[in-house]
Amino acid sequence: MDLIERIKSKEGGTPASLDSVKLAEKELGFPLPPELKDIYLKVANGGIGPGYKILGVKGGHTSDEGDSISELYTILGSSDPEDPEWQWPKGLVPFCHWGCAIYSCFDSTKEGGPVIWFDPNMREIGEPMEQQFIQHKNSLNEWLEGWLAGNDLWAETYGS
Repeated sequence: MDLIERIKSKEGGTPASLDSVKLAEKELGFPLPPELKDIYLKVANGGIGPGYKILGVKGGHTSDEGDSISELYTILGSSDPEDPEWQWPKGLVPFCHWGCAIYSCFDSTKEGGPVIWFDPNMREIGEPMEQQFIQHKNSLNEWLEGWLAGNDLWAETYGS
């Protein structure tokens, strides 16, 4: 059984429309990873997965602030006048919310979309941003396989 079929058998919901997915890609400025695009179109418009769930495209599951995946990426990519060191990496897209503003993000600039943890709670305003990003998985596919296998993705980064 392929990855999408296994996800569908574990969790499901209402898929996104193709137009919503295309709009998200236009707003991001690049294509979504094939695995995530297939989840949106064939399984659910977010609202599945670990933590506080995978974010959807417009009309789907949102962050606790009500933002879709592309809206959150745009917000994080904006400058912050109160924090001159704030500079969100281009192509790093938050896709799964863990609470307390912590997200799993895929890096669209690298082959396979490595997954990076973003934890803003590890830094004070004005400090460099590097310490907020923790390499977690080599690819989005590896992250999804770990979730499907029942791995505690939180504990892999923070311990139990």
